[in-house]
Amino acid sequence: MKITLDTPIIELYRHNVAKLTSAMSRKLAVALATPAAKTNVDLVTVEDLLNYFPARYEDRSNFLSIDQIEPGMEAAVELYVRNSGGVQVGKSRARNKPPLFIFEITGGDLQRQQRPVTVKWFVSGKGASDIVNWYRDRFPRGTRLVAYGLWDEDNRGQLFLKIAKPEEIEILPPAGADTDAFGLLSNVAESEPGAIATGLPTPRSAIRNPQSDEDEGDLDPALATIHTGRVPIYRKLGPFQTKRLREIFHNVIADLDMGSIADEMPADLLERHKLIPRSQALAELHFPAEGTSVADYEMFRSPAQQRLIFDEFFWLSFAMQLLRGERQKEPKGTVIEIGDATKERLKNILPFTLTRAQKKVVGEIFADLKSDAPMNRLIQGDVGSGKTIVAFLAMFAAMENSYQTALMAPTEILAEQHFRNAQKIFDGTGYQIEMLIGSTKVAEKRRIYAGLAAGRSSHDHRYARDNSGKG
Repeated sequence: MKITLDTPIIELYRHNVAKLTSAMSRKLAVALATPAAKTNVDLVTVEDLLNYFPARYEDRSNFLSIDQIEPGMEAAVELYVRNSGGVQVGKSRARNKPPLFIFEITGGDLQRQQRPVTVKWFVSGKGASDIVNWYRDRFPRGTRLVAYGLWDEDNRGQLFLKIAKPEEIEILPPAGADTDAFGLLSNVAESEPGAIATGLPTPRSAIRNPQSDEDEGDLDPALATIHTGRVPIYRKLGPFQTKRLREIFHNVIADLDMGSIADEMPADLLERHKLIPRSQALAELHFPAEGTSVADYEMFRSPAQQRLIFDEFFWLSFAMQLLRGERQKEPKGTVIEIGDATKERLKNILPFTLTRAQKKVVGEIFADLKSDAPMNRLIQGDVGSGKTIVAFLAMFAAMENSYQTALMAPTEILAEQHFRNAQKIFDGTGYQIEMLIGSTKVAEKRRIYAGLAAGRSSHDHRYARDNSGKG
């Protein structure tokens, strides 16, 4: 029986997915429950898994060489381990503090023709010594790996990469060449640059990573090819590292019944916007198709990403239109009258003649105000295009109908700027303007609140409040 989007994650072991056991399937469901916003792990499905998108992509068919890396560059580099080990630092730390180590990997290119680089991270805690031993066992000489991050240069001119999550270093399958032929597996003198004296016990191959429940030794060798070429890089999900996740996703997609994936978009709409089917988009989002570039994926311009982005905005817009339609059916209970007298007073307070665009927007807003349907409008324009004066005119129309108005701003500086402009615009109109911001003194706030509550019901004495939103 093939996998569908509704297949529970806890049942994946029944489909022989990436050698998952029943316990591992449940661990995967537990890890997915949080990003899927589900409290019951039994309800976590394959659809939730496929919605756990890659954090980025790597083109491992075209790695940057070490001599192409510059300080400050964020890049993935293929390295072959020359030395690895940990050294304890901060030996003068208080006895009640756990030991602290720096673990370093010195690596280079396969031919040993370019300068070596180092990858390092901190290891601390009561079990730090065992963890260091595990890392030494995990990264023996000759290991092929890929290290990604922001590269820097030390005072000796050597490139290094300091990372916070060493579990994201991915060990790659052998490239096909004999690493021993290049001296990577031979003994290296202790004086070789980059070698680290660990002062620790001999590595024990039986040690598992004390910080992880997953063992990459369980990886399926039959899936080695999916870790080359253009590959997805996932954030760690529970105990599952990116390589393990890649194998799980590959197996799931390979056994997924594509015909069971409903596509609710009309065919003519997809054709008009040149969008691929949803089933194809879900598959290619995790494993880029031949002919697509990693650059397109990094810029969210791949056909797979464009389709899913379109879906998200389409359904958001669809929902907003439904809500707007329902709201327009409900009378707002407040109708603003804008007669000739109000229009004449509006002209008198204008410090300049409105542009054609401003007149058009003001006319549309006034039509909304005069209707019995709620207004839902967004004004968009460049800085200095006159959006504020449009807001002032709408406020004035409401105040002319004996209503209070409020103009809110995101910062106190902007609130103060609007307040000063409002004072100039409404000077001589008989309306009282107040500013209420986070730094307003308590006594002043009470006075303003009292005035707002009183309403200042006389036609020539009302409040417009300029509020920064800070309370």
